[in-house]
Amino acid sequence: MQRELELKVELSASAVERLAGELPQMNLTIGPASTTKLRTIYFDTPAHGLHEAGLSLRLRSQNGGWLQTLKADQHVAGGLSNPVELEAVLATDTPDLGKIADKKIKRCLKKALKGASLRPVFETVVERTTRQIKARESEIELAVDAGEVRTPEARAELNEAELELKAGSAEGLLLAAESMLAGHELKLGTRSKAERGYRLALEKRDSSAEPEKSHPVRIGRKHSSASAFAAILTSVSRQILVNRAAVLETDDPEATHQLRIGLRRLRSALQALRPFVTSPSLKSFEHRARELTRAVGVLRDADVLISAIAAPIEAKASDKSGFAELNEALLRHRRATREEVRAALRGPAWTRLQLYLALWPRTLQENDKLGRPVAKLARKILRKAWRKCAKLAAAIDDLSGEERHEMRKALKKLRYETEFFAPLFAEKKTEAFVRQLKALQDVFGYVNDVRMAPRLIEIQRHHGQTSIAAARAAGYILGQHEAEARHLWQQAAPAWRELQRASRFWT
Repeated sequence: MQRELELKVELSASAVERLAGELPQMNLTIGPASTTKLRTIYFDTPAHGLHEAGLSLRLRSQNGGWLQTLKADQHVAGGLSNPVELEAVLATDTPDLGKIADKKIKRCLKKALKGASLRPVFETVVERTTRQIKARESEIELAVDAGEVRTPEARAELNEAELELKAGSAEGLLLAAESMLAGHELKLGTRSKAERGYRLALEKRDSSAEPEKSHPVRIGRKHSSASAFAAILTSVSRQILVNRAAVLETDDPEATHQLRIGLRRLRSALQALRPFVTSPSLKSFEHRARELTRAVGVLRDADVLISAIAAPIEAKASDKSGFAELNEALLRHRRATREEVRAALRGPAWTRLQLYLALWPRTLQENDKLGRPVAKLARKILRKAWRKCAKLAAAIDDLSGEERHEMRKALKKLRYETEFFAPLFAEKKTEAFVRQLKALQDVFGYVNDVRMAPRLIEIQRHHGQTSIAAARAAGYILGQHEAEARHLWQQAAPAWRELQRASRFWT
């Protein structure tokens, strides 16, 4: 029995052709290409009992015989697969369950069979091009597949690549993936070939992408710092991947909001790791995250200008002349911005970021500084985040606009890190702290939104026609919000004092 570590990516047909052909010079040692045609038959019971149990059983034609492979724990998460794999060479195209040596897996298989016989369910036929690669003393196999998944009733195109770590480190696998794949149009694989086949056989269709909030991080005091941060990054990655899809497929402003939150949570997690991780890949990861955060932030700002800046004032205004023209200019601005952001979310910056999302958390297990239990490190990180907020808040009544913006970012970072590590501390204390923190964040968040309000005039001029009424409406909105911001800012100092009185649960 062995476990694989594989990165799976879905590719365009042109990307498959390029990767299967002659590759340009890279900072890798790349072996010669070997191409072969593979036919693989997947077996299950009539009721698909193996699939229900999370198992797949296949026979692959090989060297005049057949290679039987049973896989368990083969789900693909964020492009990464780490299945258990059991192989046996057979003389015929009939599965031989007696060849499965692992007793635990064999018991699971027997339970899944329930006495039923096996039959072919679907097959894959691909042309596979493989290369052996060396990167930072790591040995990696690149397999590029172009072909089909077939059932008796249907067929589906299959274009993908797998990078399997044969020996060495996750850092080496990341280097190879970035060097070879970053210039191609791709998306992280979400399903194994077996899952694709079952979806075709069962006629399942993908549901529409919908916005999704972050999921709680599941960590405990006994977790190592490496495994705890891997769990944090898994939570963050899911929020980013799901909401990126929703931004591409829908116009729902909540998708943009949740994607930006996911990217900010990612940056907070990476910043917290700076004192403990010195690898160049961390800086590269942060750069990729910062690049996409800025792009997505522009679209979120366009949403805020409509829903939180213009709409509330229009609803209360007695004279609504000019508001319709201004709103149309804001909508045109948002449509143009959305297309720019979608292009960025399909471009090279996104390709690189998703490779880091998939592979970089695995490098943490190779860091000696992160082997100790996470609780002590969490306290150190939270103390540092608190000190940054306290330093800025020492002169809270006299903060400049830029300093208010800096404190807002510091509060967000403290909030995200609190939520990351909350499972390590007393629930009542963390909940009380977060409540007070949210109250202060609301003040800073509104004041920051009002800083954007002058853009109404700029957008009206750029995307609308010259209109005195629209310009007057923009000026009226700006004046109303500036007055409200001055009033609300008076709550900042009392809200900070309330937060100071809340228990600093990490001490």
